Amino acid sequence: MLAKRIITTLMLQEGILFRSKEFIPDHRYTLNFVDMWSVDEVVVIDISRDLSFKDKNKNYFFDQLLNISKSAYVPITAGGGVRSLFDIEKLLKYGSDKILLNTVALDDPNFINEAAKEFGSQCIVVSIDVLSENFKHFIMRGYGKEKYNIDIIDYIKIIQDNNAGEIFIQSINMDGSLKGYDLSIIDKINDYVKIPLIISSGAGNWQHVKQALKRDIISAASLTNIFHFTEKSIINLKNFIKDEIYIRK
Repeated sequence: MLAKRIITTLMLQEGILFRSKEFIPDHRYTLNFVDMWSVDEVVVIDISRDLSFKDKNKNYFFDQLLNISKSAYVPITAGGGVRSLFDIEKLLKYGSDKILLNTVALDDPNFINEAAKEFGSQCIVVSIDVLSENFKHFIMRGYGKEKYNIDIIDYIKIIQDNNAGEIFIQSINMDGSLKGYDLSIIDKINDYVKIPLIISSGAGNWQHVKQALKRDIISAASLTNIFHFTEKSIINLKNFIKDEIYIRK
């Protein structure tokens, strides 16, 4: 049995760490917390939208990623704006161990396979933004503003057929809410997921994490906002769930 993982997600917009995709900046939240938390892995996502900023500061995200890699002695997954194999190669060069794909995977699922062939399946994580609405689940794009016309189960199958290594589920509804993960998404895809799955968005207490990790298909839980509001530690979380869930120490 593989140990379940605890992950923290860091979102960077124009060099500032933000509290989830609701884009609320938190200037007191620093990279020093990463080491203190004793997380198993770190996900770093560039959510910058200002194209003029990106044009003027082409290496800013890579420099930030390099700084994080020097501080966090755990595997790092990086993403946000990946469009080519060159982008992946550069992110790996600057300290990432795995790559998060989102829009490019939706637009061209074969790119997942190309990336897996070039860098290995274990390196490729496909992120899916999901909106739950009227008991249905929609894949979203464009920062969660646009519905993509594909069934989530069909997309899960496509991702796996193209040799992705992991799936990263983000809930549009629960993002930043601290009200718990959207497990209705897991209920929907439960019988179709054959590779490790990470659930993200919504955790507000340790019970939410335990509830999610008890699901067999969930390999890891990602937490973001809970650490912005309190200095709760991963050590305390692991102590809370270790008697019921096999986790990394």
